[in-house]
Amino acid sequence: MTLERIAGICFCIVITSAVATGQQRSGTADQGPQGPARSVIERTYPAGDLAPSRSVQTRSESGGREVVVETSEAPDIEGRLAPIQEIVMETIRTAPNTAQTRHDVFGFADRRRKLLETTESQREAQANGDTSAVHNTRAQDLNGRLGLMSRQMEQTRSTAPDVRQTDTTLLAPDLNEALRETERIEYTERRINPGVVRHDSTHLVRDLNGQWQPIETRRGEAREIGASERIEEETIQRRDINGKLAVDERTVTRRSNANEQDRVVIETHARYADGLLRSDSRLALSQRVHRTTTATANGGRYTVEEVEGRSGVAPNDPMRVIRRTVTTVRQIGTDRWVTERQVFERDVNGRLRLVINETEERAGG
Repeated sequence: MTLERIAGICFCIVITSAVATGQQRSGTADQGPQGPARSVIERTYPAGDLAPSRSVQTRSESGGREVVVETSEAPDIEGRLAPIQEIVMETIRTAPNTAQTRHDVFGFADRRRKLLETTESQREAQANGDTSAVHNTRAQDLNGRLGLMSRQMEQTRSTAPDVRQTDTTLLAPDLNEALRETERIEYTERRINPGVVRHDSTHLVRDLNGQWQPIETRRGEAREIGASERIEEETIQRRDINGKLAVDERTVTRRSNANEQDRVVIETHARYADGLLRSDSRLALSQRVHRTTTATANGGRYTVEEVEGRSGVAPNDPMRVIRRTVTTVRQIGTDRWVTERQVFERDVNGRLRLVINETEERAGG
C-alpha cells in the first residue's frame, strides 16, 4: 500500500492534512451545504453501457461522537439494487484538541457483510498550532485475518515565523513482519507576504540498499491579485528514463470572482502532451479546464465545466472540448437540497453525448 493510498484514506477521515498539495477533483467545487444528515446519489448511464448505481450517506452526531455511513449499491443478478460496499467513519473527540477516528470498509461477497479493511487514527493539536497524527491500517491477509498493513505518521510544526512544515512517513511490514519506513513526504509552506504563499514537497522512497531516493518534487506558489483574483502555479519533477529528476508537468490555475460569478481556468503543461514522451525538457499544453459557477436564487448554484484536451488519434490537432459537465444546485425545501449533474463526452463521431446523469438529494445539516 503506497503513501498516496494511505493519505487518501486519512484525508477522508481527518480533513486537516497539510500534506495535500492543492490538487482538487473538478467535481468538488459544486457541493451545497456541508455535512447533510442524509444524502442519496443516483447515477445512470444513458448510453446503457454501464449499470445504474446509488450511494446513500447518513450522518449522526451526539456527545462529541460523529458517525458517517456511506453505502454503495449496484444491481444484483436479479436487477435489484443491492449493497456492494459500505464505509463507516466514526470520530470521537476525547479532548478539545484530540480526535480519534475509525474508518471501516466492508464488502458484501455472497451478500454477507464482511470487514475488509480498517484504519484507526488519532490526531492531537498543541496550543501553539503544531499537530501530530498516527494512522494504522489493517486489511485481510490470505487467511482472511486482519493484519497490520501500514502505519502513517504525520508531524506538522512551525519551524520559523510564517513557515509550516509537515513530515509524513509510511511504515510497512518487512519479510519478518517488523514495521519499516518505506516512504516519506516532506512538505513546507512559506508565507512570503500577505498575498504570496509558496510550498515545496519531496516524495522519497527507500531503495534496495536502504537509502532514501527522491521520486517526485513539487514546487508551487499562490498569489493574490487584488481582492478577487488568485493565481496558483505548481511545477512537478519526476524521474525520467535515466532515473534522474526532470520537469514533467506544470499546472497554472487562475481563479477570479466578478458579478456573482466564480471562474476557474486550469492549464496543465506536460512532456507527453502530443502523445509521445518528450526527451527534452520542453512542456506543451496538454489540458485546459474552464469552470464557471453562477449564484442562483435561494443560495443555489449553476456550474459549467469544460475540459479541453488533445485527440488521441491526432494529438497535433488543436485542442477541443472533450468533456462538459453541467451542475445545478437548488433548494427544494427547508434544509433540503438537490444537485443535478450531467456529463457529456465526445463519441467516435466527435459529437458530445450525454454519458452520465446524476442526481443527489441532501437533507438536514
